[in-house]
Amino acid sequence: MKLHKQKSPIDLHTDVQRAYLSDAFENCKDYADGLSAGDAPLPVTLSWDADGPGPYTVRVSENEDLSDARIYTTVAHALDVYNLKIGARYYWTVGNESPETFVTLDAPPRNLSVGGVINVRDLGGWKTTDGKRVKQGLLFRTSALDCYSEDEKRMKPLVDADGIKTLKDVLGIKTEIDLRRDHESESGYPPEGITESTLGEGVRYLHCPILLGPENYLNSVESLRRIFSTLADPQNYPVAYHCRVGADRTGFVSYLILALLGVDREDVLRDYLFTNFSEQGFYRPPINRGYVVTIDETPGDALRDKVRRILTETIGIPGETLDRVTELLTE
Repeated sequence: MKLHKQKSPIDLHTDVQRAYLSDAFENCKDYADGLSAGDAPLPVTLSWDADGPGPYTVRVSENEDLSDARIYTTVAHALDVYNLKIGARYYWTVGNESPETFVTLDAPPRNLSVGGVINVRDLGGWKTTDGKRVKQGLLFRTSALDCYSEDEKRMKPLVDADGIKTLKDVLGIKTEIDLRRDHESESGYPPEGITESTLGEGVRYLHCPILLGPENYLNSVESLRRIFSTLADPQNYPVAYHCRVGADRTGFVSYLILALLGVDREDVLRDYLFTNFSEQGFYRPPINRGYVVTIDETPGDALRDKVRRILTETIGIPGETLDRVTELLTE
């Protein structure tokens, strides 16, 4: 058997995604409109020569000894592997062959493919203004994982079986934070509310509704306190959080987190704008969002300082909680 070597680094973005990421952040509308599906990443295609038809066992790991490997089975002589980290070195093998290696391109965002769910991204990968990086594999923004069926009078999953496997087995989600409002028609809450994650056993469900409007902070004080308290506890990670399509309320929380961690304003806005690559209804520009204006007008030398002041002085989140979140999510 012969494993085919990969030409590294491998870009996980499509040509259109790459074109946008190479352009000014505000030019997103030249590449995406929010009406068509273009948010999925590219896979890494692994291939090999072999005499027999298989099945073949393929292992892919970030560790040279192939520990903690993802394990796949196929009868083909090639395999598409999705949802790899950006800027990471991987080792892979088929059967007992000596492993080959490849490197993925270090280019955020790390957008993900999850069956039945749109607009999925790892919040990690972005560099901070003080030379650090937001850790990958801990915090994921998504669209809703379920919805309410009026006909059946019950919650029904939107995420499919493969998507659940990806979220639980590949990404390792332990906590789901739901930003949707109670009893809202757009997200379809049942009258009795939701009490558990659609991902099933082993995933903690937290309801932290965010109310849209110019004063998102004042409308959502208790939810924001609970969100950041949750993020300050390492036992809760990895975390997935969402509203309905993962755009507005999810974008608001993502903006606060990335800004707090020290990500540059243009990159924070670019992450928001990347939502327009998903099929979520219409084009969403961030510049006119009330919270963006409020943050810009808040006293402070940098975006991080402005957001920290709002979270501590307006929302009442202890500074040590924010320090812990920053410590857990940056490297």
